[in-house]
Amino acid sequence: MTYVFRCRSCGHDFEMTATVAEYESRKSPACPRCGKPEARRVYTPILVMTSSGRGEGHVPSGGGCACGGGSCGCQN
Repeated sequence: MTYVFRCRSCGHDFEMTATVAEYESRKSPACPRCGKPEARRVYTPILVMTSSGRGEGHVPSGGGCACGGGSCGCQN
């Protein structure tokens, strides 16, 4: 899977590719721009493909956060 992160120090967005097991066993990655380990995962909208072949974009309520209020750590 590809995970998207944003550095809280410099604001740089970057991606990390890892299996679920690899992702869960790591601490937050260091920012490739400033080197500080202050990255937070960014939850992005998903595309759901239906059997009719049309995709429907889904943006959860509550500021783009699946939990709807920041309880997942997204700070939205």
